Amino acid sequence: MKRYLLVSCLALLCSIQARAQEIENKPFGNNLDKLNEDFPVTDTLAFDFPNDSRLLLLFNNTEYELSDLEQKFTGVLKETTDFPEFKTLVYRLSEDYPQTKTDAVILDLERKYLPYIDQLELNAVIGMDFTGGEFTPIVGGRMMFNFRKFDIGASFTNKVYFPERIEGNIKVNSNWFANLEYRWDRSDPKSNTANMFGVGILVNESKSQLFTGTTVQAFYKRKVNKNISIQVGVIATENFKTFYPTVGIRFW
Repeated sequence: MKRYLLVSCLALLCSIQARAQEIENKPFGNNLDKLNEDFPVTDTLAFDFPNDSRLLLLFNNTEYELSDLEQKFTGVLKETTDFPEFKTLVYRLSEDYPQTKTDAVILDLERKYLPYIDQLELNAVIGMDFTGGEFTPIVGGRMMFNFRKFDIGASFTNKVYFPERIEGNIKVNSNWFANLEYRWDRSDPKSNTANMFGVGILVNESKSQLFTGTTVQAFYKRKVNKNISIQVGVIATENFKTFYPTVGIRFW
């Protein structure tokens, strides 16, 4: 059971403590010294854990109310249970720098210490692109290895092209790409699906009516909501002599 206590002490003693411990979220350059001059450490909020680890939050009592900090961090620490044994983690709190803001500290704790199991993800790729003046439906499959801070994997996608009808007959031209993909999200501790970067190469066995010669693509995908993503990219074809910009939508 997590428990907390407030250690009130002289600013000088707290400053010594801050220097003695490695600050997990130390601001860049000499900003920590500047922060300690402007808002010296006056208080420490400590959380002790059953595995003999400890979390120390160093702050100035003119910036924060103790009750607010207790409420914020007690709720978070009920879920972030993967703290290393026999280790003391020290964070500096202040709203003056991005790394020391309470929301940034909470996000860092969640990304590092929420219980997590690496997973294998399999799903379908469905969407529509606008490629070189043509609308091309996209179908395929994806395999991703999900890790705590990023996902990495591959997909096999078909950029479907419908040539002009000849004598009223509809023909379908498939353009299969093998892709390597990297996915990340620094703002969500539980998912890495917000951003994706990928590169791929055309691996058609049959002749493509859209591309000729060596053809590769690079793309970036950004998740808009739970079910829809926007993807932009570029395709190099004719042995890198011709380039087509692409923009499209992906579902799920």
